[in-house]
Amino acid sequence: MSIEFGQAVPQQYWSLSDEEFLQAVRWASKPRGDLMKGAQFGDLKRFGQGLTARLKEIAKQKKQTKHSAEMLWSALWSAEEVEDPGRTADLINLVESACNLPGKNKKVSQSGKRKKTPRLSWDEVSRLLYGWLEQVTLSEPMQPFELLLLMELLENVGYRLAPATLISVWRACLSAAAAICFKLEETDFSETPDDQVLLNSGEIPWRASFLFSQVAGAKNLRQLGQQNLRDGFFDRTDTDGTPHADMLSRIDFWLATLTRSLFISQVWKKRLWDQEARDRFQLTIQVLVATSNASGKLALCPVHTIDHSSLLSLAAWFSGLSSRSAERMYLKSLSSGKKKQSPFFIQADDHAANQSDWSALAVMRNYWSDASNLLMVTWNGDLPAISLSALGKQLLEGRWEFSLTVNGTEVSGDGEWSAVCWNSDEDADYLELQMELDGGYTLERQILLPRNQHFVFLADIVNGSEAARLEYRSLLPVSAGYTGSVDEETHELSLKTKGMSARVFPLGLPQERDFFQPGSLSLNEQGQIELQQQAAEATALYVPLVIDWEPDLKRKPADWSSLTISEAGQISPRDVAAGHRLRIGKHQLLVYRSLKKGEVARAVLGHHTSYESVIGRFDSDGDLTPLLFVE
Repeated sequence: MSIEFGQAVPQQYWSLSDEEFLQAVRWASKPRGDLMKGAQFGDLKRFGQGLTARLKEIAKQKKQTKHSAEMLWSALWSAEEVEDPGRTADLINLVESACNLPGKNKKVSQSGKRKKTPRLSWDEVSRLLYGWLEQVTLSEPMQPFELLLLMELLENVGYRLAPATLISVWRACLSAAAAICFKLEETDFSETPDDQVLLNSGEIPWRASFLFSQVAGAKNLRQLGQQNLRDGFFDRTDTDGTPHADMLSRIDFWLATLTRSLFISQVWKKRLWDQEARDRFQLTIQVLVATSNASGKLALCPVHTIDHSSLLSLAAWFSGLSSRSAERMYLKSLSSGKKKQSPFFIQADDHAANQSDWSALAVMRNYWSDASNLLMVTWNGDLPAISLSALGKQLLEGRWEFSLTVNGTEVSGDGEWSAVCWNSDEDADYLELQMELDGGYTLERQILLPRNQHFVFLADIVNGSEAARLEYRSLLPVSAGYTGSVDEETHELSLKTKGMSARVFPLGLPQERDFFQPGSLSLNEQGQIELQQQAAEATALYVPLVIDWEPDLKRKPADWSSLTISEAGQISPRDVAAGHRLRIGKHQLLVYRSLKKGEVARAVLGHHTSYESVIGRFDSDGDLTPLLFVE
């Protein structure tokens, strides 16, 4: 019987004494030194001395690596909140206790007074660890994350553990690493989150190959971990580096695994990425930084254990991204360390906007600033999700829901959304999504974020072939902390929270509220902007919405109206073409959408167009300055 990487761990392992186990370890080279010689002869004392010396070298090597202070206990980044106390939670608490212990049990401050006694001593940590290992059995083997925690503990402070505990931890980790890595090919990861797949199949073998580098098979294990990290990374990112939207709810865990693996590669001076992978990882970091708002939070991802801006800063450094890049300077500005962040603006040559059909994700951002506007949209699920930061403040975040009834019957779709139009230039970023609905209907969504104005344009378009009574409801998720109030006379909705106010204008509804006019706009009890709009005997329905947060316009009077559209001198019905005008103070916005293709150019407010969509502003001379033309 032998213990090595690439071979199954025999069941007899559990009945072996420590001496017998060490003698069963197969080494990659002829045994030499106290570590291997002590194991060869079953000499626990000599082996323990060799292991302690080895771990001291590793700890020193890690501390000499760039950003070691932030990375030493980075395995804890992947610790998820555990509701019921259990084995893993106990180990997390133990590791946290160990990482908070001083280097020596007694430490004297500059004033000569001894610091307070730590919560646990190294002897107590050793005793608790030894007891914890008794819970690991053949029927309840060590889990990959538990193994990661223990390997990090060995690397950082293993030499401080009591000799008997140290040998037991080393033995348990070697056996668990050999068993987990041997079973990788037959492991079913179909229901496992991407970050855990990457941790189990890539980070664990990559890290174990260095900690147990003298054990037979470690070199092959390293290659396995390296290949799985590369494959897992490439499988979940587009060629432009955009990560798939499926991962966003746990993207920080996923990025943490890659960042730790890159740190380990620098500790041991072994390359993890080839040039192709390194280039793509830089692109991924650029995309992820672009999705982070002024607080550093990644859009559509809850904050878990680690602060997102700190993680992104470390990942950006390990990726090799230039310190003069807009992304690195933006992250540095976010983490300035000041209690009150100073305003900043970073000049960049390229726009930070990005869109990927494969990833089902689009990022729109006007500037690199603490007061930037940021909009991210995903369409990988049955409903698109949206995240909007306005002037650096979170305004929308969550799923953009809808409901449609045709002649009183609810109509739904299959949730297969696709991006049918994307445009990004110096004026605005624009995305259009589409989904087929039952009964021959389609639902399209327009999303526009301008670069130099503070508003977002959102619209839903229902299109069918036969005239029917259409009733539509759009539900946009407002971030927590906002209160909503509807104007007494109009359909305008105001959203307010500390440091932010926004005005919402339902352009498809009449400005004046009328009891007999169907349709409404409100902030409902679920914290959603709820817009209801109807049309009688129509083949199509246009449901446009503008959210404006321009500080200079928040108290300016506003009015809006639906416009008359004409084609060859004939007025076009509302289900053929729709146009709307919004005026706030001296600013005027024109919105036009063709719902049915015309034979000749149509006219709206004196503007003739053959385009399907037009969004623009009128200047002081009454001329239209376009933000968007869509053919």
